[in-house]
Amino acid sequence: MFSWLFNDGPEYDATQVEFEEPFVQHPESAPGILLRIRPFKENQGIVDGAGLLQSVHDVTTNFREKNTSDHHTFEVWFDEGKIKFYMHAATEAAADKFRRRVGNNYANSEVFPVEDGYAFPVIEPDEYVAGAWLEMEKLPYYPIRHHNSEGWETDPYGEITSEMLSLDESKVVTQVVFRPAKQSWTDGDQFKHNSVDDLAHALRQGTSVGWLNPRTRPASEKDKQAAKTIEQQRGEQAFHVNIRIVAISADKDEAQARAHGVAGMFRKYYNAITEQGLDDMPVYHRKEGKRASQLRQHVTRMADREWTDRRMIMTVDELAGVAHIPNNEIETPNIDWRYTQRGDRVPADAVQYERPTTSDGLQKRQAGQGGQDGV
Repeated sequence: MFSWLFNDGPEYDATQVEFEEPFVQHPESAPGILLRIRPFKENQGIVDGAGLLQSVHDVTTNFREKNTSDHHTFEVWFDEGKIKFYMHAATEAAADKFRRRVGNNYANSEVFPVEDGYAFPVIEPDEYVAGAWLEMEKLPYYPIRHHNSEGWETDPYGEITSEMLSLDESKVVTQVVFRPAKQSWTDGDQFKHNSVDDLAHALRQGTSVGWLNPRTRPASEKDKQAAKTIEQQRGEQAFHVNIRIVAISADKDEAQARAHGVAGMFRKYYNAITEQGLDDMPVYHRKEGKRASQLRQHVTRMADREWTDRRMIMTVDELAGVAHIPNNEIETPNIDWRYTQRGDRVPADAVQYERPTTSDGLQKRQAGQGGQDGV
């Protein structure tokens, strides 16, 4: 399973997952409610995304104070030649709240339940599947880069969505599963002294270095800055998070390239101050049969919007960076934008932006990356 440790990076090996019939999930048989979002280009992007997440941070607990909150998802699909946006709500009540909150935070965007068609892209028996999930490099107290941190220049979604562009018959899905964390998420374990305050204090004390002759290296300015950044996490609203990726194509190399490339683009969230980032972990096994079984399970978990505890926690600002509706800051073609404001007629220039060809998008991505996939 760990053969990729001795290579240049994680190993992606697209595999036919041995579905006897096409893998299809209809909305009526899927758990929860899937909402389609057609965003209006002129919005505040990540800023509005943070506002949306803050408004749906509803923690529920049982009599033992255990977190029993529902989990929901934010998803970006490349399907039928277009980039599309979805939210999946666990309940009807949550779906109603999401519709109202998206409408409030993203003016002129269209939000509607998916009642016809499919609740997940169809996978044909002869298509190849490649997948991955993401993990944090360090404890979640160390934040990833976000729009309110140093080093944030452009929305990483521009490169992530560009990397998702594929052949018209191929499919790519990024799925962010989130459930609200309790306010005590920074307290650590009672007897392990691993709270935010403990970690910040340790950073200010310096670092133990050396094996044969250990000594303490005084805290650097970077250590002190990281300690301050970590302390600012205390009291912040946060979510438990999963991030999954799957790519599906009749072309094995294309499925591998898209899964590897999209997962690699999440490294754009690396925070140089805290040295926190996201690592991609491909769904892989050296034996093809077991690899196919693991990929089938990966697809099923995504389609069922299943929660898996990856010990990832992100504040509202961090989560908004990886789960938001973009705006016209990103220039990826083939995005399913809404081009009319409420009550307005279709603008005269809508046609020239509505459906640029996928081949144009692929040429643009390849030109910007030297024709190479991943990072």
